[in-house]
Amino acid sequence: RQAKEDGRGTFCFANLEKNQVAQDRLVLGSALRDSLAKGMLQLHYQPQVRTHTLELSGVEALSRWHHPTLGNIYPSRFIAVAEETGQIEAIGRWSLLEACRQIVKWDRDGIHVPTVAVNLSAVHFRNRALPEHIAALLKQHDLKPARLTVEITESVMMDNSRDTEDVLQSIRNLGCGLSMDDFGTGYSSLSRLTRLPLTEIKIDRSFINDFEYDTNAQAVTMAVISIGSRLGMTVVTEGVETEQQ
Repeated sequence: RQAKEDGRGTFCFANLEKNQVAQDRLVLGSALRDSLAKGMLQLHYQPQVRTHTLELSGVEALSRWHHPTLGNIYPSRFIAVAEETGQIEAIGRWSLLEACRQIVKWDRDGIHVPTVAVNLSAVHFRNRALPEHIAALLKQHDLKPARLTVEITESVMMDNSRDTEDVLQSIRNLGCGLSMDDFGTGYSSLSRLTRLPLTEIKIDRSFINDFEYDTNAQAVTMAVISIGSRLGMTVVTEGVETEQQ
């Protein structure tokens, strides 16, 4: 399988380490499928706060998985397995549904959370039925589209396919927000930034880790803030934990 993925006319050697990785992936994939069916995944919510007023601007929904025998599985691990085993679309649909349910519950309890951001994989945006699915969820829970923000990854941003662009535009036409996650960490294109119907860009936390003493990190961060502001977008900075940051 690995040889096939590397391209035609290639070969590779199997070893104990690769065998162990394959077995781990098989076990994790099976456990993930079972956990999804039994509703064992959870969404945790990270607050987004306005810098000047400290009021709540929204929250980001983060998938978390605690397995009774395997323990806590990091998202970086189980999301990769979900993509390899074809379960990522199910996780995305579950995340959207759970986020809508949570907004309704917060409203019922008198807790106002302006918007919830849900991160979806590149696979979701190749499915032309996604906007219709989101619209149905919003109608089912009687929510205004502005209460939901859909986060896209850099791979989605760099996908020039017509299907992906149409899906992104259709989601935006619903009135939902569109956020570019982890901007500035890879091959983000400024020209694509101007063509996509984004409402928000998120600066990766790696810039903020060194922000207080790294002038280069400061320069890049300030440049992205300026670009986002000029394009009429909200700019979210991940990982801000100190007053100085």
